[in-house]
Amino acid sequence: MSLYKRGGIWWCSFRAKGHATLKESSGTRDRTAAQEYHDRRAAELWRVRKLGDRPRVAFAHAAAEWLTGYSRHKKSHEDDKLSLATMVALRRGNVPMLPAWLDELTTSRMTAIRDHLRSERGLSPATLNKYLSVLSRIWHYAHERELVATIPAIPTFKRRQKGGTKKFTVLTPEQAATFFKELPAHLLPMVRFALSTGLRDSNVRGLLWENVDLARRVARVWGDDAKAGELIPVPLSDDAMAILQGCLGQHPTHVFTFARIGKKGKILWRRPITRGSNNTGFRKARVRAGLPKLRWHDLRHTWATWHAQAGTPAIVLQALGGWKDARMVRTYTHLAALDLLDHANAIRLPAAPLPAGTNSSTVATADDGEEEQALDVFGVDDGIRTHNNRNHKPAPAFAAL
Repeated sequence: MSLYKRGGIWWCSFRAKGHATLKESSGTRDRTAAQEYHDRRAAELWRVRKLGDRPRVAFAHAAAEWLTGYSRHKKSHEDDKLSLATMVALRRGNVPMLPAWLDELTTSRMTAIRDHLRSERGLSPATLNKYLSVLSRIWHYAHERELVATIPAIPTFKRRQKGGTKKFTVLTPEQAATFFKELPAHLLPMVRFALSTGLRDSNVRGLLWENVDLARRVARVWGDDAKAGELIPVPLSDDAMAILQGCLGQHPTHVFTFARIGKKGKILWRRPITRGSNNTGFRKARVRAGLPKLRWHDLRHTWATWHAQAGTPAIVLQALGGWKDARMVRTYTHLAALDLLDHANAIRLPAAPLPAGTNSSTVATADDGEEEQALDVFGVDDGIRTHNNRNHKPAPAFAAL
């Protein structure tokens, strides 16, 4: 029979000569609704066989194809699976918010999922865009494989164009020294090493002894672990060498670890730090140090800014930081402004008569030491701005007008 029950849900069975039997769940316990679903699907399958229409693609099938065929090669594969599992679990009442068929995942449907995540979980627009990007990639992968003809608009949040670099915290040496005093024992060497090398959080936590050459004073971050996907050679400064030497013998594989100390001061166990370093210990230490907005990545910003202020060439800083794009380096060199300071005095202002009542007696002089000729200044002779044009002294060229 074409309709049968399984676990209280009506299932459909479709048979056609020369084709394998297709079985699908109608997703309902209502016999009438299941019959309607069966008839509609039977008509669709007939059009596919007889007229060559494009067959419908189940969302679960499209998602599985994308996960196994494309996403598994990405660094963010686990994050993609987690985002997808989160959206699959969303319910509005007892009805899943993700549809059974890919062509039912319309723009309005994705907007509803986005708004639900924002209202129920309080996610930021940037985080919501990551969820939507998973749905977008599933759509595009299905389109590339000619499973669908068109792709709906993805309702992502648009990034605000503020025309400037996002603000970040740069520590002064005094602030860094204060912060060091507040850090727990396992985070102190990690923070100092990050400020010495500019490495990102994951690269500091995942640093292995096999990738450290103390004799040649260099460490390596392989392309698989680097954000830019390329090998980063990390020259070890005197400070970095001292930190590493202090960690020798603590763990056979990992440089930075966390140790559990017993009541008598004995180390019970020591393990690598697997979670992000921006943890409770870090957050409490920054508050005690008077730096409540400090993030772990600000240590990288601080390292790069200190290098720029010390005069490290931009091309060298780019190589040290492992940036592909030189625009990232210009953020720090512009902040230091050392390359612009020499040119700031390339122009000189002509001398001007000082307004009455000023407490300054400085007069600009020419390069030969002689006083420059003052320009005649037009406008209000008492130096007060006003919107009444009758109080202004007109320029000679306009006096006759």
